[in-house]
Amino acid sequence: MRELTIQSLEGLQNSFDDAVRRTPDIDRFCSSSFWVLPAWRAFLPDHKLWARQTDHGFILLGIGTDATLGTYVHPLEASWALASPFIGEQVEPLILDFVSLSQSEPDWDILFLSGICPDSNQFHHLIRGFRGHYSLGLGPSSIRRIASLQDGMDGFFSRRSSSFRHNLRRARRRGHDAGIRPEFHRQVTPDQALSLLQRALDVEHRSWKADVDTGIIDGPMKVFYRDMLPRLATRGALRFLFLTLDGVDIAYCFGGVFDDTFRGLQMSFDDDYRPHSPGSLAQLHMIEELTSEGILHYDLGSDMEYKRDWAEKSMETLAVIVRRI
Repeated sequence: MRELTIQSLEGLQNSFDDAVRRTPDIDRFCSSSFWVLPAWRAFLPDHKLWARQTDHGFILLGIGTDATLGTYVHPLEASWALASPFIGEQVEPLILDFVSLSQSEPDWDILFLSGICPDSNQFHHLIRGFRGHYSLGLGPSSIRRIASLQDGMDGFFSRRSSSFRHNLRRARRRGHDAGIRPEFHRQVTPDQALSLLQRALDVEHRSWKADVDTGIIDGPMKVFYRDMLPRLATRGALRFLFLTLDGVDIAYCFGGVFDDTFRGLQMSFDDDYRPHSPGSLAQLHMIEELTSEGILHYDLGSDMEYKRDWAEKSMETLAVIVRRI
């Protein structure tokens, strides 16, 4: 059993992510170092880290306090509750390690263990481990929408409705005739990644998101991506696309690759160009690039109505909540 600091976790990124790849039934990108370490630094910098490496894998948790809840333990990424705190191929002994540790450390009133797939081995072993001695409950469900890119663009279009295919092809044709062009970036340095992010922020200022104070312009979200994107670039995992018209950026889309899956992170467009369908065009051009690279899945992230037209699969995780009786 090894106690981990944030510094030791940074040094173990490669071996940690190798363990993520072998862990069944989790959201791999959102449980990887690309996601959880920037999330920890951006959103929970004042919370105490509680992380262990056992013979069976990694357990990554943070500790917070609340006047009503008492001391609560949560994953490093608790903002969206997508990351699993349990990373290892051998699920049962890893969960048993945690259940045993929780008897003595850390001191807690509530465990909030998110990123758990219903009916997975993680879920069943957690319930068995804590049942009878603690109060158990379920937290909110999180659904991600995922598009298959199997068989390239022909395969992607074959899984879309005829009206969706028609509208998308018409938007591409009109965009091309108007002079809209895609600009794709794959192999970039960490400094270049930050420059690309700044270009995206410039577009974001001209988007509808700026008017409703959302997006990635300021605050922890900006910190989150300024930390994440150089990490992705260092390992060749960043994918960034702009749409330009007459030399002006009118839309962007970026995300990260983990194994055979691209995880979309952010997309937006200059609202003045809305009649050109820049959001749909950015998605389409990104998918064309990903299929040419051999990427098999496009995870569009948390469920939104428009994503259901783009994706035919879904992934659900929830939180297991444990309270002392």
